[in-house]
Amino acid sequence: MKRISTLLAIVPFLLMTTAAFGQTNKPDASLNLKSIEGRLGAVTSRAVDHPFLGKYLQNLNKEVVSLQGLPEATAVAIKSLDNKVSNAGRIAEDVKTLRQGSPWRTTPFICYVVPPISQMKRLPDTLPLDGKADDRIDITAAQGEFEPASFIIAPMADVKRLELKASALVGDNGKIPAGAVDIKVVKCWYQAGTAWYSYFADPASRALVPELLLNDENLVKVDMEKQENYLRVDYPKGSQYVWASYPAEAEAEPFNYQREPFVDSPVLLPVRLETGQAKQFWLTVKIPENTVAGIYNGRISLTAEGRSAGEMTLQVRVLPFKLPEPRTYYDLNRQFLTFMYSSCSLAGHLTQNGNDWKMAEQRLTAELRNMREHNLYNYYQQDLIFFDAENKKAFIRNQELVREAGFLPPLFGAFAASGGFFSPKDKSPETFDRYIEDAEEALSITERILGHRQVYFFGADEPSKRILLAQQDGWKALHEKGAAIYSTGKDSHFNLAGYAEEISNYPGLIKRENAAKWHALGHCIMSYASPHTGPENPEFSRRNHGMLLYKAWYDGSGNFQYYDRDSWNDFTGEYRRLNIVYPTQNGVIDTIAWEGFREGIDDVRYATLLKMLAEEAIATKKVDTVYAGKKALIWLELFDEKTAGLDTMRLEMINYILDLQERLAGGGA
Repeated sequence: MKRISTLLAIVPFLLMTTAAFGQTNKPDASLNLKSIEGRLGAVTSRAVDHPFLGKYLQNLNKEVVSLQGLPEATAVAIKSLDNKVSNAGRIAEDVKTLRQGSPWRTTPFICYVVPPISQMKRLPDTLPLDGKADDRIDITAAQGEFEPASFIIAPMADVKRLELKASALVGDNGKIPAGAVDIKVVKCWYQAGTAWYSYFADPASRALVPELLLNDENLVKVDMEKQENYLRVDYPKGSQYVWASYPAEAEAEPFNYQREPFVDSPVLLPVRLETGQAKQFWLTVKIPENTVAGIYNGRISLTAEGRSAGEMTLQVRVLPFKLPEPRTYYDLNRQFLTFMYSSCSLAGHLTQNGNDWKMAEQRLTAELRNMREHNLYNYYQQDLIFFDAENKKAFIRNQELVREAGFLPPLFGAFAASGGFFSPKDKSPETFDRYIEDAEEALSITERILGHRQVYFFGADEPSKRILLAQQDGWKALHEKGAAIYSTGKDSHFNLAGYAEEISNYPGLIKRENAAKWHALGHCIMSYASPHTGPENPEFSRRNHGMLLYKAWYDGSGNFQYYDRDSWNDFTGEYRRLNIVYPTQNGVIDTIAWEGFREGIDDVRYATLLKMLAEEAIATKKVDTVYAGKKALIWLELFDEKTAGLDTMRLEMINYILDLQERLAGGGA
């Protein structure tokens, strides 16, 4: 091995000396440029006639010539040019496959329809390997469901102003309004070097990743050369950009998104296209709950520089059913719980915004709506330790807003249990008694406003054995008040305190063996750190918070966290910013990972409906119907949730659901 390593080490030197003493004294870069020039010539010779493609290829040829004229072309420039030529070749071939009448035969760009929830990192200099040059988008969704779609525009010329607008979707039995179709641009920006894959930080390097779903793409400015991010703050006297990617040693004050006028546009604004820079767009269709099943057709019109630049057909198939609330795989009578740790509370917002009640209420209302629309069924209340007049007032109003948003019981962390636990009864009886009194009042307020006392009090976070055992007086006192306990913990929690810990929010590997132990006690297990939020990959988010937990018999996802208070800078700590959304002054900005989370819980909801129908089919005692129900359950059990395609899984579940529906309605054997 050592000899091979030595030989490999001298190969670059041998290559350099060969070039130096051979027939040419041109550097390797020139040889690469010749290769690129040859490939570009081949693309040009095969390209079909297109009003913008020819000019695009001519400009690339000029770029080749300009680099050849340099004494030393940089490796970065050559690599960039090589990538542009490869993309041009792909576009030239795809233009040939366009159907007759396709709008992209005459426009300054070509559109690729792509799966929205994908492991592919869709960057400006990359054309989608899994994309199809097309002008039609198909969506299948249940009544009341949010369902995404996506496409990428690859421009062959600059477009200073491109506008996108959705029409209503019309079917034989009604229509879906245009307002139900939300279009956003996917913003790529720089994050720590581990971006897309991990929540552990590598602030020494930077990676460009697609993440933010914006209406105004200029709200965040990205300097590609310097690899820096800037946020636009719209002051009354004029807008300015503030640096948002400074290193930890800069010791700058964290950006206060509540006090600064930093908001996204309420509607999609025109975007700018640059030659050779692909841009991804994200669609979300919200199917009204009363929509009649059937096919609905609409369009997305594109206007470039004030002139029509074609349109995309949007076809939505609405299924003849609504999705139920998610239930666990192992027991349909148990709720599949979904919450996310957050700092979203009225008291917290008042502290951060200078006690502006109107702004705090508007902001929390927007956050709660966003949570519910992304399948968070259970609310996590920001920690309170002791009541005073002001925070009691905020707590009461907070619970009223939670009720209006439509969260289901149970409630998590409504009153932080740590206040009593870190002051054990025998060491500080006054503090302990005060805490229990205030906890009882929090339960009473919750019961009066939300109509239930189903509250899980949060124990100390990842406690040591000493702290875990020291909490037991507090846990017992809370149980006597009718509350329950959940805690972030490890395997040791089971034998040390499992008798008193109704939910273990577990950070380890997701497997059925973990769930079986807690279920043996009649207790639950959830996941909060597999992984934490941070990785932008939407497929990863969908799988890990959906079917992976569901099939492992877990009771839900209690992930950490919705967003970090210091959200907008990924370069200042050991961990990345643990965000699945990003806060602004009036709400939050969604991300592709957050869309993946919603799809993951929708997968669980489809599986829940499949199991409900299968059980109903089995109960009919009609042999063929019983067989059909059990075959559906066999498929669900054997489906490999760790590796198989989730889109394919969704379609299979839909087929089983429709078949069972038909059988139960009397249409099947």
